[in-house]
Amino acid sequence: MSSPDAPPLRLNGRDIGPRAIMAVVNRTPDSFYDRGATFGFGAALDAVDRAVAAGADIVDIGGVKAGPGEDVGVAEELRRVVDLVAAVRERHPRVVISVDTWRAEVGEAVAAAGADLLNDTWGGPDPRLAEVAAAHGIGLVCAHAGPLDPRTRP
Repeated sequence: MSSPDAPPLRLNGRDIGPRAIMAVVNRTPDSFYDRGATFGFGAALDAVDRAVAAGADIVDIGGVKAGPGEDVGVAEELRRVVDLVAAVRERHPRVVISVDTWRAEVGEAVAAAGADLLNDTWGGPDPRLAEVAAAHGIGLVCAHAGPLDPRTRP
């Protein structure tokens, strides 16, 4: 709950109130949530369209499974998320686009493609991610997974 005196969270030129609806679209073949249903580009974009039509304020796009699984390199993560971010920005200019990544290289590319928020679910293993967010004037969420490396079971 936010303090009544706290300024509103502002993303993509929008004030985000005390509650927002976030949809998650995983471009991973092994997502714990949808078992890869949105791995394909078209399926992922369709899922975003449905989420926005249903009232999502924020769409969080991920290209790497949060837990243990297949090793996904930077190039593959970029392939999975950058074009989707660009397509979502073009189709839904007012939705807030969040990208789940801990890598500065990915943050740089998705910020250039139109992301509004970087969602680091591992709490800062790449300190350059904060610099990327600051340089692009976009938000950064840092969760805390303790001393664990990315891709381990929290």
